[in-house]
Amino acid sequence: MAIDKLQKQIINEFSGDNVQKKYIQMAEDDGLWEAEEKLIKKYFTKKGATIIDLGCGTGRTTIPLVNQKFEVIGVDLTPKMIENAKKIAKKKKLKINYQVGDAAHLDFNDNTFDYALFSNQGWTQIPGVEKRKKALKEVRRVLKRNGIYIFTFHPRLWFTRYFFFWIWKSFKFYIIRNIGFKIEEETFGDRFFDRESSNFYDKEEKRYIHARYKTKQYIHIPSIKEVKKQVTETGFQILYLGNGLKSKSKIKSIFVVCKK
Repeated sequence: MAIDKLQKQIINEFSGDNVQKKYIQMAEDDGLWEAEEKLIKKYFTKKGATIIDLGCGTGRTTIPLVNQKFEVIGVDLTPKMIENAKKIAKKKKLKINYQVGDAAHLDFNDNTFDYALFSNQGWTQIPGVEKRKKALKEVRRVLKRNGIYIFTFHPRLWFTRYFFFWIWKSFKFYIIRNIGFKIEEETFGDRFFDRESSNFYDKEEKRYIHARYKTKQYIHIPSIKEVKKQVTETGFQILYLGNGLKSKSKIKSIFVVCKK
């Protein structure tokens, strides 16, 4: 699938009504994850620092950062996310600068921000290896000297219950693709799947909603070695790389803390 077409699909997917309802609820009720709080407290130490919150969605991470007196700009690729983020900020009487933008083509000058955050596996939802590399370069460009960047990804784990899944993916990508059959994956580790069902409480309707998303979701599942290589080649120094997320998911997120 062409990268531009896939990106449009991703925007359409995250613009859906049920997706928006879920993200609105997250922004209003969830706040920072426990691991995010710990890492932000440890590495975002400058008072009143400037932060670019990439993939900000409707403001789940942006709002707590603003409440901690940081100067934050929230950026998201999906216009509907930004539209609802602004509504939530207005409702909470918060002045937050939200902008529609592409992490691989940031509309900011060099050395603008003290810190950068890309939460909830947002970096790995950028389609195409070159575009993900470009996003890393762009983040580094807009960070000031010694600036800190925190992001997360789901690691590709072979020796788990997903062993045979990755065996099939290897066969599909390296054999079926190479003998001329067309497949969706642009890079090994790409995944396409129906968005999972989700239960959330709709405050307006005062009931729990079982949301089934009909569109396909894209995410890249990289190896830890792959991420380390791309980050260091970009010029970042890795300060921390580890599993800091406590969740019910059997696949744990890996947090990466980088320094310019």
